[in-house]
Amino acid sequence: MKRILQLFKSSDGQAMAEFAVVFPVQLLCTLGIIQFALVLVARDVVNYAAQAAARAELVGEDTQRAAAMICSTVTGATLGKRDVRLEPGLGTTAWEQTDTLGSSVSFPGWSEPIPGVTGRPGDDIVLPGWGKLQGSAHALLKTHTHTAIAHDDDSDFVEVQVLYEYELIIPGVNWVFSSHRIGGNPHLGIVRTARAPRNWAADAIGKEPYQHPEIPDMEDDDP
Repeated sequence: MKRILQLFKSSDGQAMAEFAVVFPVQLLCTLGIIQFALVLVARDVVNYAAQAAARAELVGEDTQRAAAMICSTVTGATLGKRDVRLEPGLGTTAWEQTDTLGSSVSFPGWSEPIPGVTGRPGDDIVLPGWGKLQGSAHALLKTHTHTAIAHDDDSDFVEVQVLYEYELIIPGVNWVFSSHRIGGNPHLGIVRTARAPRNWAADAIGKEPYQHPEIPDMEDDDP
């Protein structure tokens, strides 16, 4: 005991005690910054996925497939049952399993329910000239789209909403950022909306294409 007291009284012992107190806090702060940075990256990816989905809707293609192709770059492999937080907030650990998840708790701004279970992944999306897009099969199960304004509506633009379930991977701090769990692992629901204007000839569909008037050749005038 005397040896321990002497150790703490010495400068080396004091430094060790300070390190033991400060290091856990510093570690959590560092991990939190890393996880927050990854969330910002995922947010930008989902924002681009929403733009891709809007362009797909503009030409009548599959919006979910278009968004999943983009989100596959940040998709985690965890699948399973979805659990939602009873009271979203910092440090909340109460969870509940439901048949469907909606916007009331987990995903502010999202109006469509999603299944309570992810299901099993199918085949990865195959890109011509590239091959299989790694992670796209899992991305299809975690990417959800809702078309607010379709391409055949009487509007000058289309509008598509994308919800992506981003898997938080930094241990110790991932629960802080999570909105729900999939297979017991924390996830964050990221919702982004994008619009794409219809092309300038949209009102001329079914009509003869517009013909630009011919520009007469200019004659060279010799001085």
